[in-house]
Amino acid sequence: MVTGPCRIERAGIKDLPLMLELWRAIPGLGVGSGDEEESLRLFMERNPSTCLVLKDGERLLGTVLGGFDGRRGYIYHLAVHPDYQGQGYGRELLKEVLHELHKLGAPKIHLFAFNENQLAARFYRSQGWEWRRDIQVFSWDMGKWKTEDV
Repeated sequence: MVTGPCRIERAGIKDLPLMLELWRAIPGLGVGSGDEEESLRLFMERNPSTCLVLKDGERLLGTVLGGFDGRRGYIYHLAVHPDYQGQGYGRELLKEVLHELHKLGAPKIHLFAFNENQLAARFYRSQGWEWRRDIQVFSWDMGKWKTEDV
């Protein structure tokens, strides 16, 4: 449970610059082409109850983005400022986003972490997450898309 002046709340559009700043400061997190402010704004509008921030006053200490497509829930960018890691804040953010995804009816949740991010792997395993050896993840960059390909 988050105690003291820290609180978990829904992320707002005004939080986006600080969210991006935090993600860029965390080694292994990976800020990519889907992390422009406009894309994030749309994601947050579609998933208002599952996009959360951890704050101490106005200082942003952590984030988590959750989404539900009607079939599966997804978690992205669970991040806690390096100065506040190891104090249970990540666990609380994870617990809260799982609670919100459960309320939406998500029967199963997936998340993605880079292979090199062993800190994330240890964290998720310590929280009971299963590493799936039976699936592969493939990505397509829509920047390659040409309308004549349709």
